[in-house]
Amino acid sequence: MRYLIAPAAVWVGVLLSACSAEEAASCDDCGEAASALSAGAAAALGFETLSGWTASAGALSLSATRSEGESALSVANATYTVIQRAPLAIDEPIKGAVSLDVRVPAQQPNPWWAGEISLAVQAPSKGVSQSLGTRSLTGLAQGTFHRLSFSVPSAVQQALSAGASDWSFTITLNVPSGSGPHLLDRLDVVDAAPPVAAAPLPPWLEYCDTAPCAAAAPVVIHVCPESNPLCTPTRQTTVVPNVDGKPISGVYLPMTLPAGAVLRHVSGSASVSYNTVSYSYAPGLVLRSDLDVLLSYYDVAPVWSGTTPVTFESTQLTSATVDSVFYRHPSYGTGTAAADLHAQGQDAVAIERAMTGVTSEKLSAFFMPSELGGVQGEGNWSFGDGTVTINYGNPPFIAYKGGIPNAAMPRFAHENAHELYNEIRSSFLGDDSCLNEGIADALAYLTGYLPVEDFGPIGLTGIDFDTGCTELTRTHDIGNCYFWHVKNAGLLTESFMHGIFHPQHQYGFNSCTQNVAQTGNSILVYFTEAAGGADMVPVLDAMEIPHAGSYAAAKLALGL
Repeated sequence: MRYLIAPAAVWVGVLLSACSAEEAASCDDCGEAASALSAGAAAALGFETLSGWTASAGALSLSATRSEGESALSVANATYTVIQRAPLAIDEPIKGAVSLDVRVPAQQPNPWWAGEISLAVQAPSKGVSQSLGTRSLTGLAQGTFHRLSFSVPSAVQQALSAGASDWSFTITLNVPSGSGPHLLDRLDVVDAAPPVAAAPLPPWLEYCDTAPCAAAAPVVIHVCPESNPLCTPTRQTTVVPNVDGKPISGVYLPMTLPAGAVLRHVSGSASVSYNTVSYSYAPGLVLRSDLDVLLSYYDVAPVWSGTTPVTFESTQLTSATVDSVFYRHPSYGTGTAAADLHAQGQDAVAIERAMTGVTSEKLSAFFMPSELGGVQGEGNWSFGDGTVTINYGNPPFIAYKGGIPNAAMPRFAHENAHELYNEIRSSFLGDDSCLNEGIADALAYLTGYLPVEDFGPIGLTGIDFDTGCTELTRTHDIGNCYFWHVKNAGLLTESFMHGIFHPQHQYGFNSCTQNVAQTGNSILVYFTEAAGGADMVPVLDAMEIPHAGSYAAAKLALGL
């Protein structure tokens, strides 16, 4: 909406606890493993994130004691537990032997039996539900990781030769009471491939796993009762937003607070409202609260005395005209939205380019939920260099709009129109921001992407465009009002829009100062020529903007 110029899851548990010291543990029989997985799937099966994991019993946390990467999965306080995660889309064939790193704890109350671990694979779309066997933990050296291998039957290899959209793995851990915690790492399921590069981020964010970002001061927030707004809570968690398991520098974080609770901004650079914290450069948010709260629009429960990941998974798609990155929270089913937006984005680019006769750079489009988009205002931006960002909102807004494409595509068409306008903006001297916004909405409306109610006639402050444009104060309202009256006159056509993108003169006026003759005369000449000579005087009169009275007189007054 704005224009910016810039020069399978393994199923496991619920209760999380903190990790203190980092340790890259030794592994007696762990070789190198690489993966052809997407970044999101690799983070899940590499136990770099807890997001999406559940368990039938026990407590889960990320442990810095690991065999690879940054963390392993710690399973504590369980004698028999079934560990799993929501299904993953994996395009690669399954290996002939799947492997898992397991660390047997030194705490073993039974000297004769250390327990056992089982692994199974499921892919309902391929008709697969297969146990891969059980491995004994008895006799394995304690305090070190061991690579356990599970053979995959040929029928399963055949069924999963091209991967599946719904892979999941079930790990069953059966161990003596009082033992633990057990650590799991590196569930290796597909053949080796070069590591997957981190997903691109919208321009206002960066990855925050190295200095200087990782060394910056965190944001510190206290949740307090209104009756004691200067409270010092005893419970603490560090909230770490991440994409595909890799920490990022910022987040827009709404919180569900109990009645009568308030947020207190203790330290760090952040914007804080009554139930929302937003920051763009910090390694995390230290949240202290003795009251029960939930984080984000996806109701993430804090991990007190530990780290609370707020995870978003990415999908990257490419084409000749649009490269897109789609982000989603793993708990929210977005269906085919990533592919739909990529396809519809290509269509919108083709339609708008054909209508205007203007071509801009290849687009890099970022589609994101409110938690990522809200870091930068509305999150809908055109950067004038082929980069556009689209905030598709949150679950209630998506439901209201009838799906993610309905929420995102009007904004995409608008921001792409800004990219096209950037190709002709040298024809306009002075403040062209209101004109630019009006052109973007008019083109998005004319191509069928922007609903009429988002175009007019009621502006953002409630003023009806049909009463004229002179009382408007908001940038979008002023620009839309100009083109709304062209629409009312029946002149907002494809040929008119083509003319708008091919101005015949260079104009010098302030498009946001609509009450002066310089503006009225410039619009009268510009619109008349765009409309192939149609009489635009009644249109300007309906806007109630002063002008010279005729196309010829306006042109003369402008010295054209």
